[in-house]
Amino acid sequence: MNPSERRVPDVPPLSNPTPGLDAQNRTTDSLQLLAEAGALLGSSLDYETTLAALTRLAVPRLADWCSLDILGEDGVVRLLAVAHVDPAKVKWAHELRRRYPPDPKDPHGLHEVIRTGRSVMLAEIPDALLVAGTRGDAEHLRIARELGLRSAMTVPLTARGRTFGALALVFAESGRRYTPADLALAEQLAGRAALAVDNARLYTNSVRAEERFRSLIHATAQAVWVMQPEGTVAEDSPTWRAFTGQAAEEYQGYGWLAVVHPEDQERVRRGWQAARVIKQPYEVEMRLSRADGSWATVLSRAVPMFDAQGQVREWIGTSTDITAQRRAEETSRRLESEQRARQLEALRAEVSEVLSREDTPSRLIQACAEVMVRNLPVLSLVQLWTWNHEAQALQLEGNAGSVAPLSLQPSQVELGQTLVGAVGQVRQPLLVNELLADPRLRSRTWAEVNGLVSFLGAPLLVRGQLVGVLAVYGQTSLEEETLATLATVADAVAQGLERRRAEVSLQEHARDLARSNEELQQFAYVASHDLQEPLRMVASYTQLLARRYQGKLDADADEFISYAVDGVNRMQRLIQDLLAWSRVGTRGHEFKPLDAGLALNKAMANLKTLMEEAGATLIQGKMPQVMADETQLTQLFQNLVGNALKFRGKTPPRVLVEAELQGNEWRFTVEDNGIGIEPQYYERIFVIFQRLHGKEEYPGTGIGLAICKKIVERHGGRIGLDSQPGQGTTFWFTLPAVPTPSTPGISS
Repeated sequence: MNPSERRVPDVPPLSNPTPGLDAQNRTTDSLQLLAEAGALLGSSLDYETTLAALTRLAVPRLADWCSLDILGEDGVVRLLAVAHVDPAKVKWAHELRRRYPPDPKDPHGLHEVIRTGRSVMLAEIPDALLVAGTRGDAEHLRIARELGLRSAMTVPLTARGRTFGALALVFAESGRRYTPADLALAEQLAGRAALAVDNARLYTNSVRAEERFRSLIHATAQAVWVMQPEGTVAEDSPTWRAFTGQAAEEYQGYGWLAVVHPEDQERVRRGWQAARVIKQPYEVEMRLSRADGSWATVLSRAVPMFDAQGQVREWIGTSTDITAQRRAEETSRRLESEQRARQLEALRAEVSEVLSREDTPSRLIQACAEVMVRNLPVLSLVQLWTWNHEAQALQLEGNAGSVAPLSLQPSQVELGQTLVGAVGQVRQPLLVNELLADPRLRSRTWAEVNGLVSFLGAPLLVRGQLVGVLAVYGQTSLEEETLATLATVADAVAQGLERRRAEVSLQEHARDLARSNEELQQFAYVASHDLQEPLRMVASYTQLLARRYQGKLDADADEFISYAVDGVNRMQRLIQDLLAWSRVGTRGHEFKPLDAGLALNKAMANLKTLMEEAGATLIQGKMPQVMADETQLTQLFQNLVGNALKFRGKTPPRVLVEAELQGNEWRFTVEDNGIGIEPQYYERIFVIFQRLHGKEEYPGTGIGLAICKKIVERHGGRIGLDSQPGQGTTFWFTLPAVPTPSTPGISS
């Protein structure tokens, strides 16, 4: 069937405005569309007919209107094909294009896409854009509005770094809107179409080059010459004179060597002398100077003519210009190399696309095997084995191509066993083109039944460590180039597989960590909350004992009661602090622009009594606007300043609070002249319940700085300190600035 006659199946469109659209169904529909497009583009080298069919394939699943433009060799962009949900409107589209050709200066038009090689998507097409696009033409604007255009995207056709067309897709009657996912799908579709066009053009150019070469061979005149038995020129050769420009007297004797390239002269002379001695036909490829002074690659042949006595009578020779042939051969080799490079790039791109999916490693491995079989038809079977550390063996996880009986094909092999195990053991690629004769073959019967004659294996290595083996089998001999190709793909598979495994492990660890953190917070909240009630009862009765029996019992009883009251009070403070710590992340308020100076003032109001008792002085710098929870920021300042008052030295406390803008965040500092902290304790003091001093010397629960750290981290900031024993401490923390274009506000 001609590709242009392919019937487009009736399937639901890919872009669906229904909010609850299943992402998996969308992915399946997209892959189905790409698969159908791949089959269509690979079915014919007549790319114009095939691309016309491609536009019909995109309607209605990806567009109500679909058009494809190609940039010709003359630099003119022409409309190749148009498709619409109503075929009757296609003719109208061609007429509109003739009357209103695209504006080359339109920043959203196809000329801009072809010129830049970048896609353009308009999720919404406002009326103002229609007015600008019609450039004041009332009739054109009326038609554009009647079309009811709602959403559009234009993607380039780019291959080998060259953009030569554009695919335009438009939603109109259906009222749908394009999304970034639709744009990504359209770019994949255009990429495959571009590759098909490029391959077809390369094939056509190759055929033309071959036809041109054959014409040159038939049209090229040969230089014919006659030599005497001893190897000197015997008679005049007009064709030699015409080709080389030498006069008859110049090429007499061995004078013809003068037009041979200096680097070839000695080789040609010795070869000619040897042929005369053994009286055998002579053939040599050399470079000759043409009459115009350029160098030509020439194939010279000479055969001896014998007399009745068997002696050489003369030599008849021809010199044929094969320059065009050699150039054509070099072009052919280059084209083959470029085609292999494109094939490898396409394979690596598909493998990379597979490995980028969010799926289990086992499914990704199987998908990679299927991609390799699909892109390299020379491979009859592709297997991907992964290294199992626990079993210390290679495990078969990917298997695509010929189906092998499970009884004959192992699913696990140890290093050194079979061809696969040999590759894993030596960690080097292995190519075998006489498979049936190799003693490492697990089952000769299996290979014979499937007609397999070759094997190629490549290790999957990550940082020198074995993670698996890529093994392929062929029904024909495999070349070294295939080995090089698969070695490159094996490296991509190994890196991608290891990366995906690391991502899966990280995701599982993150889920475990989140669950553990949630359980810890719940435990802390429940424990502290449930302990409040019995402690209130204990506190009430111990305080009652202290009031009623103080001084009525002996001194020991008074001391014991005092200890009990103090212990209950400390337990209540500890539970309250623990409850506050557990609520930092769950009971916080919404972040909003906040004057940090107001939060600091509230904190200082709460600390007023303590400040007066300690005789402390507070120096406050300019405070900025930040994005913060006001209650928690107040608590943060109160804890840090309170910490400075608690751990004061012999001199009256002096506390300096300042802020400095660093990039898009503010760095706050709370500096004191207290007792200081040794560097080895910098991290420890932010851990819950960690204390550096006894409760008799400095009271507290060891939770205050842990609360500070949790508050700062909830705000997306960092906290730390700089200190020296006896020289004071500077706590610092960062908070995000208010995200506005202007300079953040400053308040005293």
